[in-house]
Amino acid sequence: MKSSREIVKFAFPAIIENFLQMLVGLSDTFLVSHISLSAVAAVSLANNVITVYQAIFIALGTMVSSLFARKIAEKNTDKVQQLANSAVKFTVLVSLMMGILSVTLGRPIAYIIGARATVLNLATVYLALVGGMIILLGLMTTFGSFLRARGNTKTPMWASFMANILNLIFSATLIFVFHFGVVGAALGTIVARLIASIFLYKKLNTEHPTRHFFREKLDKELINLTIPATGERLSMRIGDLLVMALVISFGSRVFAGNAIGESITQFNYMPAFGMATVTVILVAQEFAQENINNIKQYIRRTYWLSSIMMLIIGLFLFASSHWLNALFTTEKIATQSSDTVILFSLLATFFVTGTTTYTAAFQGIGNAKLPFYTTTIGMFAIRLILGSFLGIFLHLGLVGVWIAVVLDNLFRFIFLKIKFYQLTKK
Repeated sequence: MKSSREIVKFAFPAIIENFLQMLVGLSDTFLVSHISLSAVAAVSLANNVITVYQAIFIALGTMVSSLFARKIAEKNTDKVQQLANSAVKFTVLVSLMMGILSVTLGRPIAYIIGARATVLNLATVYLALVGGMIILLGLMTTFGSFLRARGNTKTPMWASFMANILNLIFSATLIFVFHFGVVGAALGTIVARLIASIFLYKKLNTEHPTRHFFREKLDKELINLTIPATGERLSMRIGDLLVMALVISFGSRVFAGNAIGESITQFNYMPAFGMATVTVILVAQEFAQENINNIKQYIRRTYWLSSIMMLIIGLFLFASSHWLNALFTTEKIATQSSDTVILFSLLATFFVTGTTTYTAAFQGIGNAKLPFYTTTIGMFAIRLILGSFLGIFLHLGLVGVWIAVVLDNLFRFIFLKIKFYQLTKK
C-alpha cells in the first residue's frame, strides 16, 4: 500500500496536468486579444463549447482509468488489450460525432450561445477547426488514461506541457508572422494536440491499441460507466451556466466580480481534481483485489491530502485577494463580489474535497450512477433553486448564491460518504 508521500508524488503530475489543460484555451484567448475584441469574444464563446467536449472526454478517461486499473490488478492481459482497443474505438466514435456537430452546426450553436455579426463568423471558423479536430483531444485523454492506470502520471503531464508550449509557438507565429488571425490560433491548437497525441501514443507499451482496433466490440461496461459519468460532468456544466444566468440578474458589475473571483479561485480546485484522478486508480486497484480496508485508508488519505493542499492555496488567495483583484479591476462592487467568491471558496474547502473524493471512490468501484444522481440533485435542487430563493427572494444577492453552493457541496459530501460506508460495510 502506498504511503502518503507516495500518493502525493503520484498525484502531483495529475494536478499540474489539470492546470496545463486549462491553459490551452486561455493561451488562445490571450493571443487573439492582440487582434480585436471580436476575436477575443469569438474564441471565448467557442471554447465554452470545447469545454463541454472536454468534460465528456474527462468522464470517459476517468472510466477508462478505473477499468484499466482493475484489469491490470487482475493480471488479465487479454482483457487489457481488448479494453485498449475498445476504449480507442469508443473515443474515435464519440470524437467523430462531436467533430461533425462542430463543422455542420457550428454556426447555429455559436448563435445560440450569444455570438452575433463578426463574432459569429469568427466563432464559427474557430469551432469548425478546433471542434472538427476534437479527436486529437480525445485521443490525448484516452492515451493519458492508459498511462495513469499503469501508475505513470508524469508522461501525460509532460504531454500537456508540450501541447501548451507548442500551441503558443505555432499560434503566435501564425497570428503575428503570417497574419492568419483566429484561424492561426485554431491551427496552432490543432498541430500542438496532434504532436502531443503522437508523443503519448509512442509512450504506450502493453496498452498499445492494435491496428485493427475498430474491429473490437465496444466494451459494455465501459459504455455503462461512461454514460452516467458524462451525465455527472454535464450536470455540473449546465448547472454552472444556469447559476451564471442567476448571477447576471444582480447586475453586470456583480457578474464581472463573480467571474474575476472564479478566475482567481480556479487554481484552488486543482489539488482536489488531481487527487480525485489518483483516488479512482488506487480504489480500482484495491477493489479488484477486494481489499476494502485498503480502499478506506486510501480515501481517508487522499481526502486529507487534497484538503490540506486546497486549504493552503485557499488561505493564500484569501490573504492576497486585494492584490489579486487589483490585477483585474478597481471597481468597488466588482471587487466586493470577487471577495465573496474567494471567501466562500475557502469556506467550502473540506466539503469540495469530500465531494470529489467520494465521487472518485464510487467511480473507482464501478458505480458512476450514484454520483450522477447526487450531482444532479445538488446542482438543481440546492445550488440553483435554493440559490435563487436566498439570492432573490431573501435579497442576499451573490452571498445567497454562494451559500447555496457551499450547502450543495456539503450535501453531496455527506450523502456520498454515508452511502459508501454502507456499501463497504456489507
